[in-house]
Amino acid sequence: MWDQRPINHRMGQLRGLGRALSIVSSLLTLAACQPAISPPANRLGVHLLLDDGRQSWPVEVWPEHLRYARQAVGEWGYVTELVRLDDLAPEKWQAFFDLCADRHLIPILRLATVYNVEHGWWDAPEPDDAGTYFTTADQYTRFIMALDWPVDAPIIVVGNEPNHGNEWGGRPDPAAYARFLIDVADALHAAEPDVQVLNAGFDPYTPHTGSTPWVDGMFYMDEESFMDGMVAAYPGVFEHIDGWASHPYPMGTFAAPPWEQTYQVDWLNDASNPAHVEPPPGVVNRGVNGYEWELFKLATYGVHPLPIYITETGWRHAESANPDSVDSSPALPDAQTAAHYLDLALRGNGGRYPDWPEEGWTPWPADARVVAVTPFALDGNPVDWGHTNWLHLDEGGEVLGVYPAFDLLAEMQP
Repeated sequence: MWDQRPINHRMGQLRGLGRALSIVSSLLTLAACQPAISPPANRLGVHLLLDDGRQSWPVEVWPEHLRYARQAVGEWGYVTELVRLDDLAPEKWQAFFDLCADRHLIPILRLATVYNVEHGWWDAPEPDDAGTYFTTADQYTRFIMALDWPVDAPIIVVGNEPNHGNEWGGRPDPAAYARFLIDVADALHAAEPDVQVLNAGFDPYTPHTGSTPWVDGMFYMDEESFMDGMVAAYPGVFEHIDGWASHPYPMGTFAAPPWEQTYQVDWLNDASNPAHVEPPPGVVNRGVNGYEWELFKLATYGVHPLPIYITETGWRHAESANPDSVDSSPALPDAQTAAHYLDLALRGNGGRYPDWPEEGWTPWPADARVVAVTPFALDGNPVDWGHTNWLHLDEGGEVLGVYPAFDLLAEMQP
């Protein structure tokens, strides 16, 4: 029998070339037809933690927190807030939307599931008998439609970082999340055609742990493998959303300056991704412009450009109202330096910081594709979020002071 291996090898090369040409053709087509996005006048915002899923502030302190939010982000700036599946109480949350209306703030609502205290993870939503999520989608939709919104087009984020095991019942399931996203998006669009539905922001730093759990006993997937798994199960999944939620955190565990960016994927243990596509030079997935890679990856699926909502990003600071807060990590910058890094990410350098580079990143408001930026976070419980908060809070949620990042944004307002 003659040796067929050279022919098989050549056929494999041709198939790979064909796939590469198809991707290039798709990217060129999408670049040529990319719509001119008209960003809103104010793209600034902040992520709130009135409820972080585990702890919540009493409703009595909400007006003060929203007053500070308005001072930081300005007229019709954005505020992102999660609402749990076990807390869909319109009579309670209408107070939040009324505060947003009074203060001229645009809410971005993130639909969360239920935090499982025993296991230390967010439960995956319960599927229906047929594997769909119509029941949960209906619960969310009824809640959202019962609210009086301060804007005509509600902005809804479906879930959070589902490539984390701790966000999906201990183990990521891209097919299940894709089905969940489709069912919730379709239910919302049927009830309110103007709604803007966004995917859950993914964590671009997460490794793929393969068949072996990580140190916390849970499993994780890199963002590309997770997105590929979604598309493999439901090829048109991203046609059901109206915008792209992104979490382009700075490198160095929320500590590095904005000019430090890179492309990197981590496959651990026996993990691999046969569908991996290497991006063009200069496209990064880690750093303040990490959404560039996400747009590239979406283009390989034939998805037209989507407006970018940066629903989480930002720097942690060395100072903390609670010395033992769980968000501590090594080598955090001091609060003033963190504010300067945020300033660079928002406005570029322009000679204001002569010892630092002028290039290496694109300021978010300078990118017309970015329509909102809501750094994480304004007002979490300092037991968990002392190094993250922009507000210095006591154990009851009363505001004792502010950190420099808050002052920076407040000074930028007219």
